[in-house]
Amino acid sequence: MNPLDALINFISSYPQPALMGQEQHEWEPSRVATGVKNRAARLKALGNAVDPLQALPVLYGIRVINDYLKGAGCFE
Repeated sequence: MNPLDALINFISSYPQPALMGQEQHEWEPSRVATGVKNRAARLKALGNAVDPLQALPVLYGIRVINDYLKGAGCFE
């Protein structure tokens, strides 16, 4: 199996939140919050958060290239 196929399979099986305009999944937390302390600051922090799936393809690509170069004898 091509390593990138395994990555595609992982990403497609990873649960993604509903997009705007779509109904939320039952496992998602509510998007409405009233009476929550520091609500605006928390929302801003969440908006700046990084989803692990954003970094995974880049790190995986680095690993695949590294493994390829090791196999080609580039690091000897």
